[in-house]
Amino acid sequence: MLRAVRPTPTCTRFKTSIEMPCIKCGTQMRLALIEARDQVYDVLTYQCTPCNSGESFLNAR
Repeated sequence: MLRAVRPTPTCTRFKTSIEMPCIKCGTQMRLALIEARDQVYDVLTYQCTPCNSGESFLNAR
């Protein structure tokens, strides 16, 4: 598996979802990675295939 550079988390999400709209092109990004950050937060990384962009968010457990 290729490891892409994860974008810096831009905000906090309190509800995890498999898809979310891409900020750049509006199509649905897919949840690509969940990483434990500490006891309170995980980092969720979403990847957009059409425009090859990604977004990461802190997610409260």
